Amino acid sequence: MKEAAAYLLVRSTINRARQLRQKLKSPRYALALLLGAGYLVLVFVGQPRAGPGVLAPDVVERAGTLLLALFTLKWWLFGADRAALAFTPAEIQFLFPAPVSRAALLGYKLARAQVRLLLSVLIWTVLLHRHGAASLANPLYALGLWGFFTLVFLHRLGVALVRDAVAVRGWRAWAKALPVTLLIVAAIGITLLRQPPAAHPDILLRAQTIMDTAPLSWMLWPFRLPLLPLAAADVQEWAVRFAAVVALLVVHVLWIVRADVAFEDAAIEASAHRIALLERWRRTGGMAPLADAAVRVWRPLAARGHPGGAILWKNLTRLTRTVRPAFPLIMIGIMAIGLILGIVSEELGDMALALVAGLSLSWAAMFSLLGPQWIRIDLRGDLEHLSLLRTWPVSGLVVMTSQVASSALVLTALQTVLGLGGMTALVLSGEAPIDLTQLFVMTLPALLLLLTVNVIALAIQNGGALLYPSWVHVELRPGGIEMVGQQFLTAGASLLLLLLAL
Repeated sequence: MKEAAAYLLVRSTINRARQLRQKLKSPRYALALLLGAGYLVLVFVGQPRAGPGVLAPDVVERAGTLLLALFTLKWWLFGADRAALAFTPAEIQFLFPAPVSRAALLGYKLARAQVRLLLSVLIWTVLLHRHGAASLANPLYALGLWGFFTLVFLHRLGVALVRDAVAVRGWRAWAKALPVTLLIVAAIGITLLRQPPAAHPDILLRAQTIMDTAPLSWMLWPFRLPLLPLAAADVQEWAVRFAAVVALLVVHVLWIVRADVAFEDAAIEASAHRIALLERWRRTGGMAPLADAAVRVWRPLAARGHPGGAILWKNLTRLTRTVRPAFPLIMIGIMAIGLILGIVSEELGDMALALVAGLSLSWAAMFSLLGPQWIRIDLRGDLEHLSLLRTWPVSGLVVMTSQVASSALVLTALQTVLGLGGMTALVLSGEAPIDLTQLFVMTLPALLLLLTVNVIALAIQNGGALLYPSWVHVELRPGGIEMVGQQFLTAGASLLLLLLAL
């Protein structure tokens, strides 16, 4: 099995390189590759070799702990991407009927993800790690990052398997998880009650105090453990912490191998589901669930009207079919509850406002940086239909304007809700030097400015998709944790182009 898996991985890599070489025969793609290489040189070689990093080690540890906990909670509540279980049709046809153990299949899948994982490790090592008097060597820091990314990748696989068990056995499968859920809620409530009325005037220090207070600090310890090797002061301390991460990796492997739902069955189902969704995308432009669902009644379009309105209507309706509204509704609910507590409660008001401001503004900033890549109800979703778009009796200007406006309106709406909620929390807590009247007066010009910037950012994304369609993924959610480094590099390049455009 090892020889066959190695041969398959090597040949797949060689074939991808040949495809890239074939594309580079076009001057357009060759020029893009040269510009991309120059950008990578700017990122990697231009980083200082000494001095403080972009983020201090303790900030990396605390921010990473919080983000990992939030993403894990999201995976368990709303489901991890089942594409994490998917194999290609050729792999299913040749590997699954063969006498191959589940552990060997898991090892092959993990090995196949190493290229993207190692690229993310390289990127974040360069960006976060700096040489100094008391810093780890680059290989040790990179190995710590590899353990973190691999652990998150395996946990996502385990969550997908558990949720498959829920689909098979119904809500009885959550019976074992109910006590853990109640324990988490109780820990958060007790931690908030133990906070003094005004622990710190600064929101970041207040959030740090909450994370360091028991029992919430005990609940966050499993999420902090994978990041501890990155903050080690010497090799001995790193070795002890990395050994704990390796032990956690072994536990995850055993969990997946001994899962109640067969890994092979779940992988085959996920692979078939992904193939069916992609085929449906190519035929209809939508990735709606294949199962029967409640039909949403939309107001039909008029027989006559501007074609741009029809394109906007098409893209917005596709968004409602492909995105579940649970996550944004929960975010809005958290903001509403926090703002209400900030107004009516004296004891929990400051902490609730700090929570709302931190979550809302951090997500608004994340959407500003990565939103143009995440929200793709535009030309990137219609790349399979470019030949059909060219036959429409509509000018290219109208098509591109409507496509860009579709994503820009949705992105601006999300940023406005999050930003307005976070700024309202800052005003109510006294952290912002303005009052509510001034905030709402500033909202309209800020909204127009934000919409303009988003239109330019999404025009860059759609222009790249039009010029280099074979380099753009058509999936609505491009990749998982193993793609975070590539997404960050792409976001940086897009940000540079946006700054030049502005």
